[in-house]
Amino acid sequence: MKDRYEQEIEQLLNELDSDAPEPTPAPADAPPPLDDQPSPFTPRPRQPRAFISPTKLAIAGGVLALIGLFLARMMWLSLAGLVLMAAAIAWMFFRRMGNRSQQYWRGRPIEPEPQGTWQRFRRWLSQ
Repeated sequence: MKDRYEQEIEQLLNELDSDAPEPTPAPADAPPPLDDQPSPFTPRPRQPRAFISPTKLAIAGGVLALIGLFLARMMWLSLAGLVLMAAAIAWMFFRRMGNRSQQYWRGRPIEPEPQGTWQRFRRWLSQ
């Protein structure tokens, strides 16, 4: 009985080996198969952080404004701090408008990117 099972297993393995087709090489410019594409859930490498950010600029402006208020002789310092804070807030808004992260589902973008500045502005207003 045991020999019979071994013979059947060997016969099945021989049939599998003979029926297996030769893999054809894919052209070099063909996209990778879906199995080889990275998952949209894999962590992406972090982008290097800038030395100065809008948050750091706003904090520096606030500190300058407070120092200028405490030292009554340096009113220009508080004005410079307020200007820095206003510039930081404007920078935050412009950064948000230009840096919209693309959402993916099953490796494909959900929505196409807007083409022009006007479409991006309208999309920003609708959010």
